[in-house]
Amino acid sequence: MMDFLSDVFEFDVDSVSDSVQRGPLSLKLCEQNAVDEFSRNKGIVFSFKVRSEDELREIMSKYNFFLYRKAQGPYDLEKVELQKSDRFTTLTLTDIDQRLWRFELDHRSDF
Repeated sequence: MMDFLSDVFEFDVDSVSDSVQRGPLSLKLCEQNAVDEFSRNKGIVFSFKVRSEDELREIMSKYNFFLYRKAQGPYDLEKVELQKSDRFTTLTLTDIDQRLWRFELDHRSDF
């Protein structure tokens, strides 16, 4: 997960404390035995709101480069596309551990 956050979202990684930081946002990884039962649920999705479609495209571009760097062969790359509806444009990514990351632009919101 640290590689994913660093490569795709440009977080600074502190390997001593197992944390990542970007601006005011800081995340710390916990050992498995320190995580509660709810957090082990495979249905957890990290969800974020973005301000523009350009932000979605930038994340998509970084993610594609991340996949390219981590690929073991030419067929490891998945196709990532923006999903559009009348109200939302959404980008859903999967990290190396199969966690889902969802980025959403609400066309009716001023954020």
